[in-house]
Amino acid sequence: MCTIASGERKGRGAREMVDIETVQKGGPHTTSNALHGRALAWLRQLNAAVLASVVDASSQRRNLILWPFALILGLIAYRILPFEPDAQALSVFCVLLLIALLALRGIRAARDLAQISLLFGFGAVLLPVHGELFGTNMLEVPRYGTYQAKVDAVIFDDGVQQRWIVSDISGDQDWTVPDVRKARVLVRGDQAIAPGDRISARIRFYPVPAPAVPGGYDAQFVSHFDGIGAYGSVLGDLSVVPAHQSGVMDMVNAARRIIGARLVAQLGDRIGGIATALITGDQSRISEEDYDLMASAGIVHVISISGLHLTLVAGTMFASVRFLLSLSQGWSQRWPIKKIAAVAGIATAFSYMLLSGLVIPAVRSTIMLALVFTAIVAGRQALTMRNVAIATIIIILVQPTSVFRASFQLSFAAVIALIAAHELARRGREERDRPAQGKVITLMIDVGTTSIIAGLATLIFTAYHFQQTAPFGVIGNLMAMPVVSFVMMPAALLGTLLVPLGLEAPAYAVLGWSVEIMLWSAGVVRQMSGGFDSSPILAPSALVVALAALGWMAYCRDRIRLAGPFLAVPLIAVFCLERAPDIFIADQSQALAVRNGADIALMAGRNNTFATTIWSERYMTSISDGHEGTRCDAIGCVLHTEHDYTIALVKDASAFAEDCGIAHIVVSRINAPATCAATATLVIDGADLARYGTHVINWHGPDIAPTVRTGVDNPERRWRLGIQ
Repeated sequence: MCTIASGERKGRGAREMVDIETVQKGGPHTTSNALHGRALAWLRQLNAAVLASVVDASSQRRNLILWPFALILGLIAYRILPFEPDAQALSVFCVLLLIALLALRGIRAARDLAQISLLFGFGAVLLPVHGELFGTNMLEVPRYGTYQAKVDAVIFDDGVQQRWIVSDISGDQDWTVPDVRKARVLVRGDQAIAPGDRISARIRFYPVPAPAVPGGYDAQFVSHFDGIGAYGSVLGDLSVVPAHQSGVMDMVNAARRIIGARLVAQLGDRIGGIATALITGDQSRISEEDYDLMASAGIVHVISISGLHLTLVAGTMFASVRFLLSLSQGWSQRWPIKKIAAVAGIATAFSYMLLSGLVIPAVRSTIMLALVFTAIVAGRQALTMRNVAIATIIIILVQPTSVFRASFQLSFAAVIALIAAHELARRGREERDRPAQGKVITLMIDVGTTSIIAGLATLIFTAYHFQQTAPFGVIGNLMAMPVVSFVMMPAALLGTLLVPLGLEAPAYAVLGWSVEIMLWSAGVVRQMSGGFDSSPILAPSALVVALAALGWMAYCRDRIRLAGPFLAVPLIAVFCLERAPDIFIADQSQALAVRNGADIALMAGRNNTFATTIWSERYMTSISDGHEGTRCDAIGCVLHTEHDYTIALVKDASAFAEDCGIAHIVVSRINAPATCAATATLVIDGADLARYGTHVINWHGPDIAPTVRTGVDNPERRWRLGIQ
């Protein structure tokens, strides 16, 4: 037997040597087979690791973490539908999902899938329900007249002009009154106004504009679900009837005005305006130059009240109360000082939320902090992904349109990434001891790590919404965040608490010095980096890929969670990039722009309008005043471009006969005859612009049809003009 075994071993060794020689001498085909085998083995290992990670997450009851993602996908599905779904059909869909959930409740895997499907269906019906409760009709044509209205909120005030949200609109002639729930109006001058006051003035109301670029900010969508059905401008003088100031919000608004006035009076317009933004959320006094300066250094998030500010203020109160109570041995032994400090943190967070004007990021962060401090009171772990999921679900239920806003996406991504990093670090510490380091070094490492993680997590969303990245943002945060964390926000908290006593001046002086240090740091970083780096133009599908990567990173517990972000980058790079358009056609103005080399030049219309500004920012290109190749007369213009196609702008119907025969692309703000489409490659006329809004076109040559994208991709939805 030993001889046989030895012979078998020798035989196997010989066969292995033959296999090696075959691989070495067998040529490309054999090598390819070997690589193919290794790839299959690696895929099997990856599949096993993914399956094990999913099983582990499910066994740890982390399915709740996927609930907000299911709701968000349902919201997205409803948003991108080309038609308005029937309410009864949506109701039946949800009922069927609920029946399936009840029927499959005994099978765990099927039950979990049914839960996610049910939440997806609930997300799909959430916006229609929200629209029925809080939505409004959309104004179709301008209205002029003298109107009376109630001021609900002052959302902008820079001392030169203000923007108000008004409701309960009435007028002397009922037929001129816009049939909308609320409207946003622009008022010139520094008006003494407060929420609840009633005004009487001549106002011009006009429709809410459609998106200026495909995939851009959709004011009609957001405004409809917020109850804002029209924009307007106050013409001439107005009369104000002050409301009786008695409610909590009236007192809060009065406090906001007092704090802002004292900050500006003590620190000046520039520094006081930034300090006011930190405390009350009012950014109207921040100059565009200072905003761009901080943005280029990657620290513009400091002036927008969000989780950072709520955490610093509430955390400072928590630490201060706990420290003061611990000074007495008797108190620390008789009372649960940590829980008392947590209650103080909750109260501080809610007070700061009210003082900030109830902006959505502050509300979202307050909910999250309340969950964290409540966990401390209950003796549970505070920083968990489940708390993030619960806070997100609450926000989605209260304000479902916030999912489509940049502030929600940025904070959502950053919080998930930071909590995921915290979970990985905690598991790592359980496996090995962390070496002792100095406090300063630890602080710098933590600030830098936090900045890198948050910056990477929000990179896709920043690139999509703002087309900009700050390459030296980590350095900017390393320089500014210690000052913000340990000087600026504690001074802001202390000064605000001392305002009722009139003793805020020293604390606000420290606050002003810290703002100056932050601006100086931003200037240093800007000189180092040279400003912004432009990013690729991302399609909306990039946000869906990023959402899927965040969901995977949030759900899994081990290092396989990092596969989501790593796979998202090549997917976005291959499938989610857009090419800058060759032609831009505005719907609300006369602007028509055509590519001219590396830049864009106007063929018609004025520069520096709303549309041209958005085009320039979105596609990161300059727009010059006139295209040198344009030939115009009284009835139209013609341009033969360097890419060998001709575009005609028809201003009078008499020009269609000639221009439709010579031009590849015909653009007109009047309706074109049906015969024009038979000769021209592409015709965009007044009916198209009225229905689909802004058009952008990519030319691919004479043998391939041009690509046309529009600002309004779903004209039949309830938030579009004329749709009830």
